[in-house]
Amino acid sequence: MYKKILSGVLLVAICFAAFSCKKSKQNTSDPTLNYFPIKLGHYVTYEVDSVYFFGTGSNYFGIDTCARYEIKSQIKYSIDDTFRDADNRLSYIMDVYSRPYPGGYWEPNSVILITPTQTPILDLTAPVTQSLLYTQDRTQYVKLIFPISNGYVWKGNKYAQVNDATFSYLKNWNYRYQDYHLSYFNGRVNFDNTVSVLENNENVNYTNVDSGVAGYRTFAKEVYAYNVGMVYKEWTHYTWNANNASCWNGFTVIMRAIEYN
Repeated sequence: MYKKILSGVLLVAICFAAFSCKKSKQNTSDPTLNYFPIKLGHYVTYEVDSVYFFGTGSNYFGIDTCARYEIKSQIKYSIDDTFRDADNRLSYIMDVYSRPYPGGYWEPNSVILITPTQTPILDLTAPVTQSLLYTQDRTQYVKLIFPISNGYVWKGNKYAQVNDATFSYLKNWNYRYQDYHLSYFNGRVNFDNTVSVLENNENVNYTNVDSGVAGYRTFAKEVYAYNVGMVYKEWTHYTWNANNASCWNGFTVIMRAIEYN
C-alpha cells in the first residue's frame, strides 16, 4: 500500500516539456507554448520534500499506526525520445530519475508520456487551442491548455481513473490559470516570468472544528516558468475518520526546481 500511495503521489510530479526528433526551436506562432518548452535534451532537477501520514489501521510494511514520516530526495525530468501513439499522434517520452541526496547516483524511476493535441476550429481567425496530455501510472491529465489566458478554467482530470480508489480524490478538479506573467520564488530560485495553475483547493473539517466528523484536505498547484517548464509543484491530500481526527492518512509532496538547461 505504501508503494501504491507513493506511485499515486509521483503522478504529481510533474510534466513540463516535449521535443521532436528534429532540431527543436522556440515556438513563435503562440509564445505561451514556451511555458512548456520543446527542446531536445531539456531537463529540470527538483528538490523534493515529502511528508506521509499513516493513520489508524495502516500498519503498511511495519510502519507504525498514526505515524508521520518525512523524506527528502531529488528528481530529474529529462526529455529523451518520441513515438507515435495509438492514434498516430506524435508523443514524447520524459524519463524520470531519482536520487536520495545531492551528488548521489541517478536511478531510473518512471516514464511520463506527453502528447500535444489540437482542437479543430471553424473560425480560422481564432487562436488554435492546444492541450498537453500527460500520462503516468495508468492516468492521463490535461496539464496545460494553450494559448494561456489568466483565469481560464478546464477539467484537467477528466481522463483520470477516478473509479480506482487510489485516484478517486482526483474527481471533478477544475484547473485555473492565475498570476500570469508574474515572478515566482519557489523557495530556492526566483523566476521572472511564470504562470500558476491552481488545480484544486478544498477541505471538509480541515481544522478539526468538530472532532466527531470525518474530513479531508486536498490542495494542488503547479507553477511554470517561461523557457523552463514546471518550477514548483505542491500536492496535498489527507483524510481522517470521525472520532480520530488527529490521526491522518495521506501525503504532502513539494517539488522545487533548482537546476535546468
